[in-house]
Amino acid sequence: MDAMPIPERERFTAKEFFRFTENKPENERYELIAGKISLMASPTSRHQRILLFLGRKLGDYLDGKPCEPFIAPLDVVLFKKDKTKAKNVFQPDVFVVCDPKKITEKRIYGAPDFVVEIISPSNSENDYYYKLPLYMKYGVREYWIIDPATKTVIVHINGEEVKTHRYTFEDKVKVGIFKDLEIDFKELLI
Repeated sequence: MDAMPIPERERFTAKEFFRFTENKPENERYELIAGKISLMASPTSRHQRILLFLGRKLGDYLDGKPCEPFIAPLDVVLFKKDKTKAKNVFQPDVFVVCDPKKITEKRIYGAPDFVVEIISPSNSENDYYYKLPLYMKYGVREYWIIDPATKTVIVHINGEEVKTHRYTFEDKVKVGIFKDLEIDFKELLI
């Protein structure tokens, strides 16, 4: 079955976006970025290995703690006041939510505390240029962009000013929102 085309229109709200996606096949994934609907490419096996690696590390670390890890696909609605008028609905690859009031059965309403996006060549622009400022604006405390092709991890720490650090898969990378969690990316090179 062919995918239905994305409607051409200036901007959509989260409410309109959910209406558009509610009857789509499960293998079609969409995001709403600044009010524009974007079809997401299917992930590669390398992408999925990294996603599962990080999901396991975070899941093991957070077991019995108040924060909860999630992996895609699960909608995250970024908003300030009215969630139905939100213009940004993302499906981060890996993320952590520490406020249980943000978690509903169908989606997360509000900024996660920690987000990881694993880029694909077809959508790297979204992760670097569109999502980064939006994640920072809406209160994500730490945002990682992982590039499997270059084996790099770029860490953005949100604060009075956004601090950026660059690592490789040869490094251990500290998860800044937790005092004692490091991810050893060398384990991915085995």
